[in-house]
Amino acid sequence: MDLTTPRATSLLHDLPLETLKARPSGIALWRPEIVLPQGLVTPPVRGWVVIAEPSQRPEAVRVQIDATRDALASLAEAREALGAKANESGERAIRAGSERERVAAMIETYRMKTALEDVLQGTLQQVSALMGERGRR
Repeated sequence: MDLTTPRATSLLHDLPLETLKARPSGIALWRPEIVLPQGLVTPPVRGWVVIAEPSQRPEAVRVQIDATRDALASLAEAREALGAKANESGERAIRAGSERERVAAMIETYRMKTALEDVLQGTLQQVSALMGERGRR
């Protein structure tokens, strides 16, 4: 190419003297990172599917539910009865005319509380036994 011709010199004058710089476009290019696994974990071995044992069949489950319902109902009844007696003893302690009556009423309240704790303990043992039958404990 001959740079002495008028056309070539006009091309040289049109070129910028500084190098062209690209403007940032605001678009970030995705640069994936390669991630290698540290170690492969084998899934746990699943057991075979078998027919439910007799304690897991619908009839046995109904019996267990009824036994649990009965235990919880007896707990609720005992709680109501003992709670009423404890409230009555507490009111008697408030209305007591002498120190002796107040102490007797408070002792009765503590007896009701102890009886309620005994009922709770017995119910817990019954429910724990039912859970043990089901294989939960």
